[in-house]
Amino acid sequence: IIHAAAMSDANFCQQNKEVSYAVNVEATKNLAGIAADYNIPFAFTSTDLVFDGKQGMYREEDDTNPLSAYGEQKAEAEEEIRSIYPSATIFRLPLMLGEPTASTGNYLNKFLEQLKQGNKATLFYDEYRSACGAKSIAQAMLQLLSSGNELPSVLHLAGPERLSRYDIGLAITKAFGLDERLLQSMSQKDLQMAAPRPADVSLNISKAVALGYQPVALTKELNAIAGNNYLL
Repeated sequence: IIHAAAMSDANFCQQNKEVSYAVNVEATKNLAGIAADYNIPFAFTSTDLVFDGKQGMYREEDDTNPLSAYGEQKAEAEEEIRSIYPSATIFRLPLMLGEPTASTGNYLNKFLEQLKQGNKATLFYDEYRSACGAKSIAQAMLQLLSSGNELPSVLHLAGPERLSRYDIGLAITKAFGLDERLLQSMSQKDLQMAAPRPADVSLNISKAVALGYQPVALTKELNAIAGNNYLL
């Protein structure tokens, strides 16, 4: 079982803690318990937002200290899984970009539609992520889980670069041939949002690389998406 379902909109979780807790924690506990009872291999997708963003390039052993309700829920789910099913694998994942047509609600689709309509996009120059393509992450999870290698209880999968949200936006506009002048750079401090945002939750992926993970640069991922051959 690969449990990838979640309520992952941090602002929604901050404002709807009961319903998001039921999905992100309670459902996860139930699935992990069933898998443990029947000895079914179990993997869970967590998030870089379990960290407070004060240092960046986080390793698996670093202490979690989430700032938002979503981060708190995923961190609690991790703890529950380790208690219920110690042999399960927890993959902490970054901001991911994928096929825009896969969902009207995904980040890349919304971002592209915003720019194509000529609307400006405000992006933080002081918020850092290890963004990666969703296809690369999915392939890596399947390869690692089927490799026969003993995996650590927690493993970071992410892109090879530490990029600001503004840099990610620039990379998207270049890949899709959109107007970079529609991007506005600003500081996290200048925009109040429902969910607190950590400054730098970039991930150290050296453990995964040692196990055979081959991260792909975000520009290569975006060029494939823009060229309509990402899922080929």
